[in-house]
Amino acid sequence: MPTPRTARLIGGPLDGHELDVSTWTEEEIRTGVYHVVEGWEERADYEPDAGDPLAWKYQGPVPG
Repeated sequence: MPTPRTARLIGGPLDGHELDVSTWTEEEIRTGVYHVVEGWEERADYEPDAGDPLAWKYQGPVPG
């Protein structure tokens, strides 16, 4: 069973949300996510903070 790991989304439309990344590889965690936001046509770009790979900061919208 993988070790529980949770990425925290900071800023933007999903501020405060958490994402279970327990089964993700280190490479997948380093790349962050484009997250679908309800009511948006764009996706929200979240990338890991250099000092804390599980603190993902909002970078802006990305066309869907």
